[in-house]
Amino acid sequence: MKLNPSKLTALLLGLSLAAADAAVTGASITQAEEQRLQEKYSAYCGVDADYVHAGEAAVERWQDLKWGLRIHWGLYCMFGNSGGDASWVIKAHAQDKEWLKNYYASYQEFNPTNFNADEWMEIMQRAGMKYFSFTTKHHEGFCMWPTKTLQRGFRKNADGTFTEVTNHFSIAETPFQRDIVRELVQAGRAHHLGVSLYYSHIDWHDWDFGWDNQWVRNFWQDGTFTKKSDDPRRWAAFIQKERDQITELLTQYGLIDTLCLDMHWGKEAQPDAYGVAKLARSLQPNIMLRNRGIDQYGDYETPEQKIPDDPNKVKRPWQVIYQCGGGFSYHEHGEFKSREWILQSLIDIVAKGGNFQAGYGPGPDGRFQQEMIDNVNYVGDWLKVNGEAIFATRPYLRYHEGNDLRFTRTKDKKCTYIISLKWPGETLKTSLVKPRDGSAIRMLGLDQDLKWHREGDAAVIEMPKEMQNETKRPCKQAYAFKVESEPWGNLSETLPDDASPKQNKQP
Repeated sequence: MKLNPSKLTALLLGLSLAAADAAVTGASITQAEEQRLQEKYSAYCGVDADYVHAGEAAVERWQDLKWGLRIHWGLYCMFGNSGGDASWVIKAHAQDKEWLKNYYASYQEFNPTNFNADEWMEIMQRAGMKYFSFTTKHHEGFCMWPTKTLQRGFRKNADGTFTEVTNHFSIAETPFQRDIVRELVQAGRAHHLGVSLYYSHIDWHDWDFGWDNQWVRNFWQDGTFTKKSDDPRRWAAFIQKERDQITELLTQYGLIDTLCLDMHWGKEAQPDAYGVAKLARSLQPNIMLRNRGIDQYGDYETPEQKIPDDPNKVKRPWQVIYQCGGGFSYHEHGEFKSREWILQSLIDIVAKGGNFQAGYGPGPDGRFQQEMIDNVNYVGDWLKVNGEAIFATRPYLRYHEGNDLRFTRTKDKKCTYIISLKWPGETLKTSLVKPRDGSAIRMLGLDQDLKWHREGDAAVIEMPKEMQNETKRPCKQAYAFKVESEPWGNLSETLPDDASPKQNKQP
C-alpha cells in the first residue's frame, strides 16, 4: 500500500505520539541516583525521603539543548501597547474594575487566524534552536488548551455591559477554538524539537484564588481569606483546580520535556505546592520541573533578565531567560535586543554551563514580528558554522580568559573550543587551553589546519593571512577554534588561578 505524503506524516506522528505516551510511564530513578544528584546539586537537598528528581539522563538531555525560544502568548497580546508585559499589563489597571472586566472578556475577540504551529517550528529550526517553552496559562488564568476546569468570569454584551458567567475561560470559548497547546506539542515532535509547557501557580481571574494577598491583582482578591477562614471549600478548590490542570497537561499530550512552573503560593499553601510537584513527577517521572514555587523539588532554575557572573553560585542546572523583543510577550513597538547581543549572550551562557531561551511573543494574528525572525536567523547562520562548539558541550575548567575568550569542551573531554568574541588579529594567545603536542587546531568553518606554537606556558595560534579580510571569514561575529587538549587530568593543577578569577570547576 502506498501512502500519500499527508497520510504518511499523520502515521509517523501517530507513532511518535504512541512512543511518547509509552515513555510517560517510564520508571523513576533509584534512590542511589537521587543521592548522587543531591551531592552534585545542593539545591536538590531537603526533599521528602520518597521523592526523586528527574534523573541524570534527563538532566544530560536538557543540558545538551542550549538554545531555545520562550513564547509568551495569550489574551495579553491584544494589549501590547497598554504599558505591561504579558498579563502583567493588569498591574497598571488593578484598581479599575471596568478595565479588568474588558480584559477578562477579551477572549470573545481572540482569533489568531494566521497561527500556524509548523511555521513557528520552522522559524526555530532556521534559528538553530533545539527546544521551546510555551505559556499554557499565565497569571491571568486564561488557558490556551480546552481545560475541563471551570471558573467564574465575565461575558461582554452587545450594549457594553457585562454578564457574570461560569465557563472554562479557555481557548474553547474564543472564536478560534482550536487547541493551541496540542498543535504546538505535535508540531514540536514532528520537527524534533524539545517541548516545555509553562504554567503559572497563581490566577488573578479565579474566584477560588481569593487568597492572593501578595500580588493584590486578583479581581476577586479577599485580604481576609486564609486556609482557616470560614470557606475552606474555596481554599481547597483552587488547589484541586491546579492539580486537575497539571494532570490534563501531563496526560493529554504525551511526553513533555519540561514543566516550566512560575510564581509561588504563600507559606500556608507551600505543602500543597510541593504536592503539585509530586503529582507531576508521578505522571511523568522524567520531566524536568522548574523550581518556581516548589523550591528543592524542582530540577532547574531560570535566572531572569540576567546572566550569572559566577556560575559556581548556581546550585542546580540552569537556563537564562531574557526578554528580547521589548518584553516576553508581544509589543507592537518594543525595543528589540540586537542580534549581536543575543549571539554573544548565548556564547557566554553556554561557556558558563547554562542554557539560553530568548523571549518573544507573537502578535494577535499569531505571527512573529519580522525583526524577531531576522535576529534569530542571524544566530542560526552562526550556528550552522559553529554549532559544535555550543550544542552538547560542557564547561571547560575555566569559562573565560580575559574579556574576549570563552571556552567549551566536548563531553568526552578530548577537545576544547576557544570562542573569540572578537576577531583576534594576527594571532590568538591562550594560557588556559593546552593543545596536545603534535595535534591539529582548526577554525570552525575553515577547512585547513592552523599553525600554532608555544610561548612559555601559552599556546599561540596563527591566523591565516587571507582571514584578515573580514569578507573571507566563515562568520561575521565570534570565531570558534577546536583544540585537541592534553589529557584532562593533567590540566586542573597546571592552569594559573589568576588568569581567570571566575572559575568553573565542573568535572
